[in-house]
Amino acid sequence: MIFRTELEYQTNELKLDYNSKIFTIGSCFATEIAQKLIHYKFNTYHNPFGILFHPLAIENALMRIYSNQEYISSEIYKYEELYISWDHSSTFDSVNAETILNQINKNIQTAHDFLRNTDLIIITLGTSWIYKLKQFDIIVANCHKIPNSNFNKLLLTEHQIKTSLKNIVEMLNDLGKDKVKILFTLSPVRHIKDGLVENNRSKAQLLSVIHSMVDLYDNCEYFPAYEFIMDDLRDYRFYKEDLVHPNEVAIQYIWNKFKNSFMSNEVESIMQRIDKIKLSLQHKAQNESTIAHKKFLYNILKNIQDLEPLLPKGSMQLEYHLLKNRIENT
Repeated sequence: MIFRTELEYQTNELKLDYNSKIFTIGSCFATEIAQKLIHYKFNTYHNPFGILFHPLAIENALMRIYSNQEYISSEIYKYEELYISWDHSSTFDSVNAETILNQINKNIQTAHDFLRNTDLIIITLGTSWIYKLKQFDIIVANCHKIPNSNFNKLLLTEHQIKTSLKNIVEMLNDLGKDKVKILFTLSPVRHIKDGLVENNRSKAQLLSVIHSMVDLYDNCEYFPAYEFIMDDLRDYRFYKEDLVHPNEVAIQYIWNKFKNSFMSNEVESIMQRIDKIKLSLQHKAQNESTIAHKKFLYNILKNIQDLEPLLPKGSMQLEYHLLKNRIENT
């Protein structure tokens, strides 16, 4: 008997290697995938504005990056003891206005330069619900834990979402490579604070518009991360304790699907070598003064040196210095 409906995803024409540049933006699920890519030393830049949940926030971020438009001090606001940006996540919040402004503008420049030569752009949409700040009548990317009474909550229409995504695709196609691949995903994170029915309304609209983008633009594709969770795994044991976010088992499952589609056997072999090195570095010897342990450490060092020419320059620098420090102290 078959007890689940397994979703298959085709092998992609685009094959990522260690010369590829990958940009990710959007919800916290975009960060999860980016962290996997970074773990395996791919040249990845993710969420320069922090986690963004709705299409208009992503569009606004990419518009600033596209035009390389820096923020000015009047766009930074103070709430209680912190300076914040309504276009950014709370990770940028600072007690110093200059600090937040410098970091924001540094990220814009870095993202602008990175996107000009990116091979794959992953955009993860989370919700159609938006919050509008009453005081300034502006749509915010993040509420920064400010009381809800300061905002009006609105549901974007399909027309608004479609206009936003079209603007996003047009900007990326203009700024980036001729054959840049834009991969849309729908976050499987459930926004249950909106309500279960409201969450489904929100996701349905996003999904519908994403597929209209895929139909409209040859370089746009859809990766079914949402369906892998909701229709393939389809069980609360694949969620964290909050019953909202996919757990590590689920993320690894989706990552394996992504890897099998976008990476060659040769690249997977390199990834396995990276895993082996990282696992070896976690090994704790009973006695670090033995000759056998020193040989073990030097063997890891050789593996790093053999791997370095296959990876982006400086990728193994952290592991190399950690290992050199351990060797010097044994």
